[in-house]
Amino acid sequence: MKYKGKNRAVFALHKECFAIFANRKPIKDPKMKGAEVFTQQVWLLNTIYREKSISLAEINRQWIHTTMSDGIEMSRYTFIRYKNAIEDTFGVIIQCDRKTNKYFISNPRVLRDNSVQRWMLSSLTVSDIISESLSLQEQILLENIPIEGRMLATIVDAMKQHRRISFRYQKYSDSQPTERLASPCCIKLFRQRWYVIDYNPQIAPRPYKVFAFDRISDLHLAEQFFELPDHFCPEDIFKDSFGIFIGEAAPQRIVIRAFDHERFYIRDLPLHHSQEIMKEGDDYTDYKYFISPSTDFVAELLSKGDRIEVISPDTFREKVRNAHLKAAKRYEK
Repeated sequence: MKYKGKNRAVFALHKECFAIFANRKPIKDPKMKGAEVFTQQVWLLNTIYREKSISLAEINRQWIHTTMSDGIEMSRYTFIRYKNAIEDTFGVIIQCDRKTNKYFISNPRVLRDNSVQRWMLSSLTVSDIISESLSLQEQILLENIPIEGRMLATIVDAMKQHRRISFRYQKYSDSQPTERLASPCCIKLFRQRWYVIDYNPQIAPRPYKVFAFDRISDLHLAEQFFELPDHFCPEDIFKDSFGIFIGEAAPQRIVIRAFDHERFYIRDLPLHHSQEIMKEGDDYTDYKYFISPSTDFVAELLSKGDRIEVISPDTFREKVRNAHLKAAKRYEK
């Protein structure tokens, strides 16, 4: 199986991330035998997740029609081996209902939308579909994905050991990079960029700072160690945010009106987990949020042009309105 161009870059990123998060060495076999086995495990996990409940016979009826099977059914021994590997790699537990002899995922919350496991599964599934369609590679257009393997591995290693990291950081507003020391508590991927979040309890009540991978250089593990607070939950850092800005403004109730097709786009791909439908009209839908009116959120609304109107609060409505007027003024000359 060969990968070309962007397809090769996509697979390389997914394979690297899998190796990092699964705490294993990347597969280097040029024939990619190990990768092919892993692909089969991903297929099995996807099949059980999609079907909710399925017997081994039903799995084989689907398996036999894939190019991976070579026309041979999956044996029970292979199935059990793959099932155990899936639990080891993804933390997904597949159990059997003895009354129906059907298999199901007993901890589906592990595959929630914003989990690492769900991201890995979705990404690898897309990669596998593309790899099986190399004859159409020129007709499959992908976004450029940042491959930050070494930096990602170093930071993940630091998080495992609770060790601080030392690096040089070049802010856009600075003419020269500065030396930094950070305690990496989590990492986040947003808009094709990786970010590491530093935890520093000495700067409470906002003990977190965000650093972009693409502005980091000379990264290495420091000798110092750090501790995270009890019951630390990385999701709580961004629960009231859109994007990567933390604590820029207090969260508040915001209502926007989406017009025409934009109301359906937002319905199907919510801007934030707090999104709720308030009102629906003939050509619009009002959505309610409890969210910080951060720079990233303003930019997201501005990107939708006249298809979005901020209804409340008045201060945020005025902020977005002024941003539109400032942009329009640039075209007056």
